[in-house]
Amino acid sequence: MADTKPAVPQYKETFDAGYRASNRVWIRVWIYIVSGHGFVGFLFLLFYVGSRHH
Repeated sequence: MADTKPAVPQYKETFDAGYRASNRVWIRVWIYIVSGHGFVGFLFLLFYVGSRHH
């Protein structure tokens, strides 16, 4: 009995206007992380100030 494994397709790297598409995804991920942390920090500041002034 032959031990055969299914062939894994090999894809060419995607290029778009000279940039790798994966680089664009990572840039977008970092923008979302930074903006998400900024928004959560702003909410924390609002709750902190709101709890101090009552």
